[in-house]
Amino acid sequence: MNALPLFHFPALQSSHGTIHLTEEIRKHAITVLRMQTSESLMLTDGKGCSAQAVILEGDKKKMVVGLEEKVVHPAPQKKMILGISLLKNTARFEWMLEKVTEIGITEIIPLLAERTERQHFREERFQQILVSACLQSGQHHFPILHQPLKFASLFNADLPPAKFIAHCMEGNKPQLKGQSSDSILLIGPEGDFTAEELAIAVQNNFEPVSLGESRLRTETAGIVGAVLLRG
Repeated sequence: MNALPLFHFPALQSSHGTIHLTEEIRKHAITVLRMQTSESLMLTDGKGCSAQAVILEGDKKKMVVGLEEKVVHPAPQKKMILGISLLKNTARFEWMLEKVTEIGITEIIPLLAERTERQHFREERFQQILVSACLQSGQHHFPILHQPLKFASLFNADLPPAKFIAHCMEGNKPQLKGQSSDSILLIGPEGDFTAEELAIAVQNNFEPVSLGESRLRTETAGIVGAVLLRG
């Protein structure tokens, strides 16, 4: 049995009975998927609440559905935070956002390191990519996308106990392994972190780790790191 199509409806928690869905959902469900009256779909608010809904009316102007019983999905058992440098190439950063979301990263902190080639932080566009990736992969808890943060400011935040930093410099770097507790992984820009940045991270109890033998692009490192962190 195929899974029902999943749509984002932020007001789901406070909605009951018969509701009108947004134009964006109507267009996708009715125009693109050609769904019809009496067919079912799933709605999620991205915060753990979902509900099946039956299409009561659907045409070129509106879409009305009847909500069935809501389900509350438990939050992920562990936080997996990815602190990763912004990239000059927006398309590559967007691709990385999509993939780490599908993998299960729960928070993303765009970093502004010393060698970061700054780009415009397209927050609305990036949020849309996260939502789309969650809907595609059937997730009901959407990741948190933080505002860009200067590298030095990161250490003033409330961070989980398991802290790792991946870099390309020589040194003792064990392979990153899956964590059973909340964790954070830092990935630097194309030019890597500076020696000073690495030293600051180590002083703040970040453990240097390896993501494998190959030298990876930032966006690839983000994806590989997410997979290893998840375990």
